[in-house]
Amino acid sequence: MKDDSPPRVPAPEGWMAGWGKIYKDLLDAPVEELQELDVSRVPRELERALKVAEIDASELKILEMASGDGSVACYLGKLGATVEAIDALEVAVEVTRRRAEALGLEDKVSARVENIDGWAIPEGEYDVIVALQCLQYLFERAIPRTKEILDAIKPGGFFVYSGNILPHFETDPPIRFITRDELQDLLQGWTLHSFGEDEILLKKDDLRGYIWIVARKPAD
Repeated sequence: MKDDSPPRVPAPEGWMAGWGKIYKDLLDAPVEELQELDVSRVPRELERALKVAEIDASELKILEMASGDGSVACYLGKLGATVEAIDALEVAVEVTRRRAEALGLEDKVSARVENIDGWAIPEGEYDVIVALQCLQYLFERAIPRTKEILDAIKPGGFFVYSGNILPHFETDPPIRFITRDELQDLLQGWTLHSFGEDEILLKKDDLRGYIWIVARKPAD
């Protein structure tokens, strides 16, 4: 018998519910709002890296983990890439599908309910794997899952990552920050196209650190 229950995730239910509320509000958003793609710097850095490497985005198959509201998946779809977006929240998947439809990208962007861990990523299936602000919520599985992602990317493919680092408020359970040193160790031999760290004051007494990276796997 098929199990239709939501995938189990390590993040606390309260955190998932908070994210779910954000996406639920988008289900009733007008089409014009869904057509606006307000993405962070990181996907744009991937676009720049593809130009530098003289790679046609239309030839790429991309997996985006924890795709949220679908903005990044659709941004990459507009570049011409074929994108598979996964998220553990059904409402996020619904929003992604609705956004793709609003942008006429149904043939480029697909979405499904899936945890970002607990299954084997087919080796050599994806040219690019995008993991923005999500691997840290795997806690003790953050580093092992990152290694699995890197192993699965095609030779010559790209890893696109962002996450939090210190400073950051305390959480329960504690977020597993992936540090600069750890990323550099994991990506030895890869070509670094973009790397950065930042600190942003989101509101009073809430200063958060961020780290991002776009790196290309050796072709051999």
